[in-house]
Formats: sequence, C-alpha cells, structure tokens
Amino acid sequence: CRTAMSLAEHGIRVLLLDRAEFPRWKPCAGGLTLKTRPYLPEPLFSEVQCSVYGACLTFGEEFSTRIRSQNPLGWMVHRESFDQTHLELARARPSVEVVLGTTVRRVTEHDSHVALETDQGELRAQVLVGADGARSIVSRAVPGHDLRAMGFAYEGEARPGPLRAGEEAEETLFDFRIFPRGYGWVFPKTGHESVGGFISVQKQPGIRDVYEQFCSETPRLKGAETYRSKGHPTSLGGDRRRLNTRRILLAGEAGSLVDPLTGEGIYYALRSGHLAAEAVAAFMREGTPLDRYGDQVRTEIQDDLRYARGLAGFIYSHPRRAFHLLLRNSLLCRWFVEVGAGRMNYKDLFRQ
Repeated sequence: CRTAMSLAEHGIRVLLLDRAEFPRWKPCAGGLTLKTRPYLPEPLFSEVQCSVYGACLTFGEEFSTRIRSQNPLGWMVHRESFDQTHLELARARPSVEVVLGTTVRRVTEHDSHVALETDQGELRAQVLVGADGARSIVSRAVPGHDLRAMGFAYEGEARPGPLRAGEEAEETLFDFRIFPRGYGWVFPKTGHESVGGFISVQKQPGIRDVYEQFCSETPRLKGAETYRSKGHPTSLGGDRRRLNTRRILLAGEAGSLVDPLTGEGIYYALRSGHLAAEAVAAFMREGTPLDRYGDQVRTEIQDDLRYARGLAGFIYSHPRRAFHLLLRNSLLCRWFVEVGAGRMNYKDLFRQ
C-alpha cells in the first residue's frame, strides 16, 4: 500500500494484488514506533487506538524493570482496521487498481517484463514489488531466498478479566522467561489486549502450550479471556542479501526487513515501501537501475539490523544473564527507546 500510494504520486499505474479479501484479521502486536510517523497520513494515523507511555520488562516474577515517559513511546493499532484503511487510501488513487482474492503461484523475470502466474491467469508488469511477507512467492525469484534466517511468532487477543474491565493500560509488557530464545508480550488496545510470543528460531515444538502457559502465568492477564490465536513464521533481518534484480524488488518482510531483536516489522515495511517506489519511479522515467534500491536498503536498514542480530543472539541465548546486564540497566533501556524513536540506530547502541 505504501509503495502504491507513493507511485501514484508520480502518476505511475499500479496493480495491487492480494490473495486475501479485506478486511482480514492479521495476527500482529500492532505496535507503531515513533519513527513510523512520517509515513502515516492522517486518515491512517487516526486508526491509533491508544498511546503507550511505558514498558514493563520482566523475567517472570523474579525480576522486573520499568520505563516511563511523559511523551508517547509509540502507538497501538489493530491491524484489521489499520490495513483496511491503508488499502482504501491506496485504492482511492486514480492510477491504482486493487485486485483481491488472487493468489500468485509463480514469478518469472524476463528481459522486458515480469510474468506472474496467478489463479486468475497470467499477468505482466514492467516492475514487480514483492511485499508478500515471510512466505513470499516473489522472494523465490530473487537469489538468496533459501538462506533467510527464520523465526516464529504465536499471537492472539485477550479481553481483560473482571478486575481490569474498563481500565485502559498505557504500558506494554515484555517477559523474557517463558518463551525459549525469545520473549512474550502484551500490547494494550481499546477494549482488549494483543498477546503473543516471538522466538528467534524457526521451529519450537509445543509453541501453543508455551503461549497458554504465558497467558495463565502473567498477572496482567489474570482472569482474561483469550481468543483467536495463530502462529506464523517470521523472516528475520540482518543479512546482506541483495533485495533487487533488474525488474524485481522485495520490500518489508518479503525481504527479511524485520528487527531480529524485537520482531518489529511495520516501520521497515513502510520505509522500504517508500524507497521501493522512489526507485521504481526513477527506473520507469530515467532508466535508473533498481540497484539504487538495493544499495539504499542495505546501507540504511540491513547493515543496521546486523547489529540487532548480534544483540538478539546474546539476549536470547542467555536470557537471565542478559536481563541482569542489559535490561535492568536504565541507561541502556533509554537507548532502546531512542532506537524506537529513530534518534539512534543499533550501530550507535552497539558502540555505546
């Protein structure tokens, strides 16, 4: 959607394909960091359900630390309505055509075009932007697909119990004890909370049981009614794979542009979607190679996520030690806030 809207500003015709029908539920924490704000037009920002002013970091009931701020640390959205609004904003552009319920089965790049084999027949385009997530079909047409680092997430929703009914939380929760090589989280929304776990390995037997244990042992969720849960793979950032060919670009999670430490993906989807549109516009108008996009993404995003991958490797391999050394350190916690705001990057944090 971000790419289509940006390309429409250049007057370029765009066909936006999705296999789903909208609105659709997408399991996602729905957290927006401060650095997403430049990519949120007002109708999209109006989908924010609440602002977050604090975070609680715990290691079960054994240790905890809190971060508080007078200003928002981020915002919470519900992906079902957020994505629907984003889609409608793109659809409203005269040069954007939206086709839903269409599955792309295969992508083949030729000298003069890209061919898409779909369940509705063949389509051709001068340029193809793949933004189709961790199970990306488009990614398979770009070298390096099989070398991606994969994680996993299991997510659901919870209605607050009787003691918290009517109470609106302003604090996120991150717990590093129960989920192996990852963390559990609770993110507030209007009238409910999103609950889940992020793990930095592709397969974790019994992940649903771990999720249910987290729900039952987390005091904040006491008496809560959990519903609508689902697991899904996550492609993790921090590699140096080139995300373009001559006529294909990968954006967002299709290009593994996901923070391997936190699992954050929305900002990187919006930012890479914007960069993809700028590169496509230059390609269509001046013939500028799409390598421009690959170079920008590597310099700005991929290289920085390599530092995040190093931090994630230590924290998730030694969670108790990491909690003592890092997550109980108030200065380091403030630096993490600066990363979320876009005022620092992981390279800065790693050096500090």
